Amino acid sequence: MSALLGKGEDALTYLGQLMSRFIQANTMYKESGPVIETPLSAAQSLHDMVCQSWGGTIRVFPALPAAWRELTVHDFRTQGAFLLSAVREEGRTRWVRVTSEAGAPCVVRHGIEGPIEVRDRHGRPLGHEEVADGTVRIGLRKGDSALITAEGDRPDLTIRPVAPNAAAPRWGLPV
Repeated sequence: MSALLGKGEDALTYLGQLMSRFIQANTMYKESGPVIETPLSAAQSLHDMVCQSWGGTIRVFPALPAAWRELTVHDFRTQGAFLLSAVREEGRTRWVRVTSEAGAPCVVRHGIEGPIEVRDRHGRPLGHEEVADGTVRIGLRKGDSALITAEGDRPDLTIRPVAPNAAAPRWGLPV
């Protein structure tokens, strides 16, 4: 619920409590016996912190805690048959790419501060409509992509792993 309300700090606190107190090394949750629905709900909560797509809008990084200054998603599937890739660096969304698998207009709440540019896969300006502050509507045909960046920014579009914030216990059986 906290992630859906955009409260990333609260969502992280609740996830941390669940992980440290109840989730077992085999990813199961235990009350009177092992169950799977609670860990699946936790996974969905994590997804909702990173991306939400409901009501016809894709929301990029809608509920991230401040500690998650670096984050990368690649080909994250959203409602409407879109694939989302995006990078957050130093606490700011650097770029967002949306690829249409079905061919339909796309509404994206991108989270990039200030004026933006929307370009196609070849770097050419792509028509779009600003529907609200930080939200654009882009017409895409099947297989087309739109890259959203801050105006004048040409970020590195390489998808790479993000370093962890801190050490964490291993999951599963020892190797």
